Amino acid sequence: MTLWRVIMMSAVLLVIVNIQQAQAARSADDYVVISYHDVVDSTVTPDLDIYSQTITRGRLIEHFNLIALGGYQPVSLQQIIDAKAGGQPLPEKAVLLTFDDGYRSFYDIVFPLLKLYDFPAVQAVVGSWLDVPAGGRVPYGKITLPRERFLSWEQVKTLDESPLVEIASHTYNLHYGAVGNPMGNEQAAAVTSIWNAGNGYESEADYIERIRNDMARTQQQFQEKIGKSPRVMVWPYGAYSEATLNIASEYGMKYTFSLLGEPNQLNDPMRSINRYLIDQETTLETIEEILSNRVWDNDDLRIVHVDLDYVFDPDPIQQEQNLDRLIERISRYGVSTVYLQAYADPDGDGVADELYFPNRHLPVRADLFNRVAWQLKKRANVKVYAWMPVLSFDLGDGYQYVTDVRTGNESPDHYRRLSPYVIENRNTIREIYQDLGRLTKFDGLLFHDDAFFTDFEDASPAALDAYERASLPRDINAIRNDENLMATWARFKGEHLTDFTLELEKAANYYRQPDNKVFTTARNLYAVTVMEPRSKRWFAQDMQNFASAYDFVAVMAMPYMEGAENPNQWLRSLARRSLEQVSADQLVFELQAQDWHTQTPIPSAEIAQWVRILREEGIKNIGYYPDDFHQNHPDINVMRPVFSIGRRFRAIQ
Repeated sequence: MTLWRVIMMSAVLLVIVNIQQAQAARSADDYVVISYHDVVDSTVTPDLDIYSQTITRGRLIEHFNLIALGGYQPVSLQQIIDAKAGGQPLPEKAVLLTFDDGYRSFYDIVFPLLKLYDFPAVQAVVGSWLDVPAGGRVPYGKITLPRERFLSWEQVKTLDESPLVEIASHTYNLHYGAVGNPMGNEQAAAVTSIWNAGNGYESEADYIERIRNDMARTQQQFQEKIGKSPRVMVWPYGAYSEATLNIASEYGMKYTFSLLGEPNQLNDPMRSINRYLIDQETTLETIEEILSNRVWDNDDLRIVHVDLDYVFDPDPIQQEQNLDRLIERISRYGVSTVYLQAYADPDGDGVADELYFPNRHLPVRADLFNRVAWQLKKRANVKVYAWMPVLSFDLGDGYQYVTDVRTGNESPDHYRRLSPYVIENRNTIREIYQDLGRLTKFDGLLFHDDAFFTDFEDASPAALDAYERASLPRDINAIRNDENLMATWARFKGEHLTDFTLELEKAANYYRQPDNKVFTTARNLYAVTVMEPRSKRWFAQDMQNFASAYDFVAVMAMPYMEGAENPNQWLRSLARRSLEQVSADQLVFELQAQDWHTQTPIPSAEIAQWVRILREEGIKNIGYYPDDFHQNHPDINVMRPVFSIGRRFRAIQ
């Protein structure tokens, strides 16, 4: 360290003396990226308006000193690219600094500090903002800012000529909130099919064209202004999708940054690089936790199943009151996750007759899912799963459904299910899932319990063709009379269903906005397949197959539905048998809050006791269905002491 840097560090107020320097929980080939925005020098411009994510020059110097004194090594994007390609390895505790929005303060305040500390950084500029002429106003959310608050192209060119600075695109004109539904919720323009009261939703083709035009304009502008195309896209609000990643890559921007707060591994794809968002209120302790990968997070999952049929009301005023009541309840509960029903099932038969989002194939009962999911995410701060059928969509009599070999017809004892062996059915369901991902905002998928075949299904002609291609007899009765063939048949059907759900996951995720949360999946599993091994062939479900395919195996731990004589003992046995096959981290136990045999609510105290039992047995992730927020059932005051995780945390290792 040079003398001038020692002098500089000693001259500033260091509050890091109280930070305990623990051994960093970092791996050899990882790097942490942190995201800054505007920087102000309050001693020079004390009256300057300060906006979200703005920090002071003094605070930035404290951060830089923490980085230097803590042994963290700022690196350039090029160093990461070279190390990934097998060149010079990254230094230990590598850090990449990024600055968004193209503020003038980067040139006036940050750039001199970068040179002083010899720290590389990435600066992302919004093209349309820089195109505003001198003396004009830049659109900034619901207000405008003077053009002089932002870099000039001359300054950008100077920065680009420095080996310390990488100039990135922050899009040409996608840094704004677009109206994303009829209720007026504003959502990130890059990942939102815009709603217009006169025309409805922007079509898929128009949306793609808008994103392509923006990427092309960005590329052209960079070529004109600084003589080269950008190779980096920094997504506004961290909002991107698989579709936008593909389009950006087509225009040369194959490295992009999100705002998913996690370290990056060198062997990770650089299509979407994780970053931590920093602001003035981010303490030095938090900065050190981020840099050392000792960020605190919730321990276990607590999940509430919310049925949108409880929220829906033909009276829009009453419906909004229902939504407010739900949000307030979930906010108070201290839960982590909501499984939110995306389909309408007012008759309770488990089959989707209508959907709660716009789509190409089924009627829309109300365009409600996006509104409720967005409010739950932003106001209640929970992760929202779209709870969707896999096969049980009632599309009328023009489609082929799962049939029973005994009758040649659909079974009246089970859900009506589209046969997944029919290519037209598969395409239709994929399109429904793709529409879900394009027109709503959510964080994960819960696959409904309709993805099963009994040991008499599927007997449709397309299914028989599939069995024959898999070297199985077309005669189901012949299969049933041979134990080995039965085992092969059950395994084939189970894997076929799982493979199809993975196709649906991909379809739903193509346009979906990650929104700073990792996309995760769960699938409902019948408890009997755990308790009675032979039952795997009765439903074509296998717990270990589920564990290999999904992030979570959602066991339907519903003792009254299963006719358990001793519900408490039954739950203990189910927990123990489940943990013998799947780790606690991957298991979700879904309790019942309603006794459907008697059509009566289960007492809140009994549900709370079940939660205690499951926790005693080592089950970490627990949910229940349904939540009746109208009647406060289960009673939040009874449940919260055992169910809430609001005050229970762990350190990520």
